[in-house]
Amino acid sequence: MKKKLIAGLLVFAMMVTSAMPAMAAVKARKIAIKGKKTVTVGRTIELDSVITPKKAKVRDRNIIWTSSKPSVAKVLEKRDDDTKIKGMKPGKATITVRIKGTSIKKKYKITVKKASKKSKTSTDSAVKKINQYKSEAQALRAEIGKIQLAATYGERRVQYLTYERKIDAIDDKLGKLDDVWEDKYDDGKITRSQYRSLERKIEAVEDYLEILEDELEQKFNFEFD
Repeated sequence: MKKKLIAGLLVFAMMVTSAMPAMAAVKARKIAIKGKKTVTVGRTIELDSVITPKKAKVRDRNIIWTSSKPSVAKVLEKRDDDTKIKGMKPGKATITVRIKGTSIKKKYKITVKKASKKSKTSTDSAVKKINQYKSEAQALRAEIGKIQLAATYGERRVQYLTYERKIDAIDDKLGKLDDVWEDKYDDGKITRSQYRSLERKIEAVEDYLEILEDELEQKFNFEFD
């Protein structure tokens, strides 16, 4: 009797499920563009599409990018949810993104600036900050080496998270510094060689922070890994 009842309930559930209408896919209602509005000749910037509502399903190949003046601002990736725009010559151009098969689109004005022949900005201040963050990381490594593990799990977790946050704080500062100088490079205020030199220095400190993370995990016997 019990088996028959269960079987009956299963059949009923299947009938109800099959009778329910399938949920309609969420359709896009709007598209916007996020990114910089200026680029220097010879440089590139990235533009992202933002579709509303967020749950709308749109395939990347159906998101199409075009430029009103490719000779000024060239679209490097024509079908994707984001694209790169290269400055070709000084001037203005309108970038349009649209969703294929719909009337949904957005226009975005871009200004292409003339590239500076000589660097007008010194990177000394950035190098000074990088060295400062490196010193902070070295001091933190010494602190981690001297940690006396607490007796309880809860106290050890507090210790671990405290030092993990300190490592993350230095990493965040390096990331923000990199963003600032990448913008200067994109705007033609520093040369490629200057930016690459800074990037290498930043990456070296980031690598050092990864070593710190490994040593912190080892210190706590990977208890919070």
